[in-house]
Amino acid sequence: MPPDFLSRKQVHSMAITRSAVFATLWLLLLVSPAAAAPPSQPDLLIARARSMGLASERNWHILLHYKKTYGGGFRSRISDPNFFLSPQGRENPEAELEATIAGFFLPRTGDGEHPICRFPARLQWLKDRLGISPGDLPETACTEQKELLQTVDARSAVLVFPVGHINSPASMFGHTLLRFDGPTKSNLISFAVNYAADANDKNGLLYAYKGLCGKYKGYYSLMPYYLKVKEYGDLEHRDMWEYRLRLSQEEVDRMLLHTLELERISSQYFFLDENCSFNLLFLIEAARPTLHLSDRTGLWVLPTDTIELARENGIVDEAVYRPSQGARIVKMASLLDAEGQKAALKLAQGKSEPSEAARAGASVQQQREVLDLAAEMVQLRYARKELEKDDFNKLYLKILAQRSRMGKGEDDLYTVAPPPPPDAGHGTVKLGAGGGVRRNEWFGELRLQPAFHDMLDPDQGYIRGAQIKFLDTALRYAPEHDRLWLKSLHLLDIASTSPRDRFFTPLSWKAAAGWDTEAMKDGGDSLIFRVNTGGGFAARSPFGGILHALGEVDLNAGRRFAGNVAAGPGVSLGALEQLTDWWKLQLKGEAFYYLLGDERVAVKGTVAQNFRLTRNDSVNLELSYQEVEGHSVREATLLWNRYF
Repeated sequence: MPPDFLSRKQVHSMAITRSAVFATLWLLLLVSPAAAAPPSQPDLLIARARSMGLASERNWHILLHYKKTYGGGFRSRISDPNFFLSPQGRENPEAELEATIAGFFLPRTGDGEHPICRFPARLQWLKDRLGISPGDLPETACTEQKELLQTVDARSAVLVFPVGHINSPASMFGHTLLRFDGPTKSNLISFAVNYAADANDKNGLLYAYKGLCGKYKGYYSLMPYYLKVKEYGDLEHRDMWEYRLRLSQEEVDRMLLHTLELERISSQYFFLDENCSFNLLFLIEAARPTLHLSDRTGLWVLPTDTIELARENGIVDEAVYRPSQGARIVKMASLLDAEGQKAALKLAQGKSEPSEAARAGASVQQQREVLDLAAEMVQLRYARKELEKDDFNKLYLKILAQRSRMGKGEDDLYTVAPPPPPDAGHGTVKLGAGGGVRRNEWFGELRLQPAFHDMLDPDQGYIRGAQIKFLDTALRYAPEHDRLWLKSLHLLDIASTSPRDRFFTPLSWKAAAGWDTEAMKDGGDSLIFRVNTGGGFAARSPFGGILHALGEVDLNAGRRFAGNVAAGPGVSLGALEQLTDWWKLQLKGEAFYYLLGDERVAVKGTVAQNFRLTRNDSVNLELSYQEVEGHSVREATLLWNRYF
């Protein structure tokens, strides 16, 4: 038998051996995934991100709104789980980064639902840092996002500050929002990004509790700017200040992309810190990550603080003033006498015909002014929904038709002179030091007003006639008797004296709660807890100031009273006058008749003055005389104030 001849048995044996070898190799491939295929692109990118330490970079922390915790870790200020792709994303920057990279390579989903559509700012940043090209990513449909980017067509950004609403406690601080301007000249068709609480509670106490304790959800929203102008300027009579941000086109693009990520995403809203002002700082930081605006805030953040931080960092231009419709109406009314104002009001109410405007004034110019004021008031009535659309059109067009017959009037006749801008106002924290004499006893006084504005503080940048203070505390020390005592600690002290006229009829009101050292009917002083509230009316004085009259109720609690409680009605009258740019005068008289727990009559008169030295320095001089059941108390106080 030839040596190369193999028997059938040998051939069969060799076939079995080859099969065993192939089977062994196949099993080795199955149990060795690394050998089965090269690492996926997401895995390579995640490994590269780890080696670069991207999860610890500030840009990433800004996009996720991470802040350091007391334990040394991180936690996002956004609580909505829809903002995170990792279950641990709120507390773990690295886990969220890796989940985001992996998410960008997921298979195609519904239009607008893919992470590529949901997080465009994250995507842009990771593209730049990891060198991801568009061809590396799966095809996705983000139709709504693309259309919105084309519609907004952002070329620049503006920080907008609507001033406080004097008759709304929640709005007395003012508000901040951002506006994206496109290539057109009219910014009314621009888009604004707003952050606000979803709060509809009518009960004031419940509203305050939820707002202070973070029980409301806050949302970012992108909307046409003219809607905010209508809301603030027309309906609420709030002047608006606009500060253009010094940002490049690339920075504006980053801000807009991050805004799109935040739409319909909720977070806890706190009135005093995590509010509109604080949360808008993240958008500005997203545009320019080298800024550290949100890291420089204090225990509470007010809208004026946003402007102050932006100004200190040199990223805002000079303010542009947009007067409210209320300010325009007041200006127009000031040009007419009483008869002209009445005629304009009758026209706006549809109680007279436009042709009758000729009887309101002796000159053509006065007739123009009557018709112009009436037209403005008709627009206001429609905005307030006092008129149906058809009734508005009929009345408004009738007035305009008569006005067109009068010809063009004087240019700039109704221009409202800009008041000092918000960033010209004093700081929101006040420290006062000084002393005085009470009952012929000298004392030193230290006063701390953590926020926000006292009625007597300089008005520049603030609303005249409005007051809102938290935790206002005064300590006194009498060296002659080595005695230290608490003069006052006001948890909350709010007052609104809004002048009424023919066109606007707001109510004035006040509310305060806290401790005061007050004179009792035996002539001695005692520390009591007081809740005081009242309402009434205010009017403009002949000198341009504010006069007010309020009916009040005063509730006291303390050990000097029968049953530890005293209560009674009262009345207060006052005048607030800005005598010069630096000199402010307040006159006040009040009388209370306590019927419950402590029968006594207390009458007090006060003359207080504030002398503005610099933007953040002033001096207060206050003289008062009080009569309580035949006991008289005279007091004089002089304080130097420093605002921060």
